[in-house]
Amino acid sequence: MAVAASVTVDGIELAQLREAARADIIRLASEFTGEYREIASPANPAAPLVLSGHQPALYHPGVWFKNFLIDQIAAESGGTAINVIVDNDVAPAPSIVALAGTPDEPRPTRIAYDEPGPRLPWEMTTIQSMETLRSFADRTAAELAPFMDKPAITSFWPDVLSAVEAGKPLGLAFSEARNRLEADCGLNVLDVPLSRLCQTEWFLRVMLSILKRARDYRTIYNECVERYRQVHHIRSTSHPVPNLEVSDEATEVPFWIWTNDNPQRRPLWVSQNADGLRLTDRSGWQSEPIQDATDTRQLALLAEQGIYLRPRALATTTVLRLAAADLFIHGIGGAKYDQVTDEIIRRFYGFEPPRYVTATASAWLPVPRPDVSESDLKQIDRRLRDAEFNPERAVEEGVIHDPEWNLLLKQKSELLNNIPTFPEKSSWHQQLQDLNAKLRVRIAEPVARLRIERQLVAQQLQQRHLLASREYPVILFPERGLRKLLLDLAVKHL
Repeated sequence: MAVAASVTVDGIELAQLREAARADIIRLASEFTGEYREIASPANPAAPLVLSGHQPALYHPGVWFKNFLIDQIAAESGGTAINVIVDNDVAPAPSIVALAGTPDEPRPTRIAYDEPGPRLPWEMTTIQSMETLRSFADRTAAELAPFMDKPAITSFWPDVLSAVEAGKPLGLAFSEARNRLEADCGLNVLDVPLSRLCQTEWFLRVMLSILKRARDYRTIYNECVERYRQVHHIRSTSHPVPNLEVSDEATEVPFWIWTNDNPQRRPLWVSQNADGLRLTDRSGWQSEPIQDATDTRQLALLAEQGIYLRPRALATTTVLRLAAADLFIHGIGGAKYDQVTDEIIRRFYGFEPPRYVTATASAWLPVPRPDVSESDLKQIDRRLRDAEFNPERAVEEGVIHDPEWNLLLKQKSELLNNIPTFPEKSSWHQQLQDLNAKLRVRIAEPVARLRIERQLVAQQLQQRHLLASREYPVILFPERGLRKLLLDLAVKHL
C-alpha cells in the first residue's frame, strides 16, 4: 500500500512505521508458528501482507473460511498470510453446542471441555479441570456417533492436550491444533497472538498517538460511532460499541487494562497535566506519569510489572490495518464495525485506510435433513384457517360429493350473493356463522388429520433447523469433506 510522505503517526512517517511493523509481525508470526511446526523461511516484508483475525475459540466453518481465503490470496499475490489470534477477548463459557439423540429425534446439547471459571481474557484463562478437558473428545464423539463417524475432534484434540500439557494457555492450544490442521490441508497461514504484537515498539507508538490526543480521538470516535447508528437505525447505545466517556480529570481511550493481581478487563483512562500522561483504570490502579510522551519505553515496562494494555475491537483493526495490512479479511460482524474504523482512520490520521474484504461461509453437518420447508407449514396453516372461516376450501375431494354437504354449500352461496344492508346484516351474519359451523362438522375428520400433519411438519422443520445450523464448530465435521469444501470456496472466490 503506497503511503504519502506527509502522513505521520506521532511524528513518524507512516511508511517508516509500516516498514518496521510489517517486519515485526512477520518475524513474530514465524517465530510463534515455528514453535510447533515447520514453516518456510521468513517472508519478504515488502510483499503483500494479508491479515485476518479472530479469538481463539472452537469456532464454526464460516470463521475458519477466512484463513483458507487469506492463504489463497497470499499465494496468488506472492505475499504472506497471517492470522492474528485475538487473545485479549474474554473467553466464553467452556462448552460447545453439539447434537445429541438420533437422526430421527435429534436434540441440541452442550458439551463442556472445562469446568466454569472466572470470565477472563483468553491469555489469562487457566484450566479448571484437566479431567474434563481430557475426556472431552471421547464424550463428543460418543454424542455424535449416531450421526457420523470420525469427526475432526478425534485428530484435533490430541494436539490440544499436548499443547496444554506443554504449558500453553487453552486459547493458544486451540489455535495451535487448528493451525496444524490447516498445514495438513496444504495452507501456509502463520499465526501470531495479539498479545505479542502489543509489546512491539510500533504498536506502542500507535497507542501513544491516541493517548496524547485522547480528547480529540474520543470526539472523532464517538461521532463516527453515532453516525453509524444513525445510518443503520440503531437505537442501542452499546452497538456497534459503547461511546468513550470523559470526565474533568480523564478521558476514556479504546484500550483495556488488567493486572496479574486483578485479571478482569477494565476500561483504560488517560489524563494529562504538567507532569505528563497518567494512565488509570479509575478503580484503584494508576501509572507513574509518562513524562516523555515521545518515548514508548515506559509503556513497555508496564508489561514487566504484570500490567496488560490491550486494544478494544475497533482499536485492534485500526492498528493492524494502519500499521501492517495490505488487505484485511473480516467476517460479517467485523466488516460492519470497520465501517466505523475506516472513518476514524480518515479523520484522525488523515489518509485513506487500507482495504478490507468481507468473507464467510455456511457449512452443514453431513447428516440427512427432513425435506420440509417453512412454506409447507404455511400451506397447512392456511388450510386450517380456511377450515374455520371457509370450510369448503379445506376439504378433501371425497367430501364434495356428499348431498348434505352440497346443500349447505348452496345455501352459503345464496347468502353470499345476497348480502343485506344494515340492520338486517346482523341476522345475515349469524346465518353465515351457523352454516360454517355445520360445514365444519362435516370435515371434522380431515381437519383432525390436517392437525396431525401440521404437528409432524412442525417437528420435522424444527429438526431441519437444528441439523442445518451453521454454528456447529469445525471439530464436529468430518475433516476431509470440510477441507475440500472450504478449499474449493476459497479458490472459486478469488
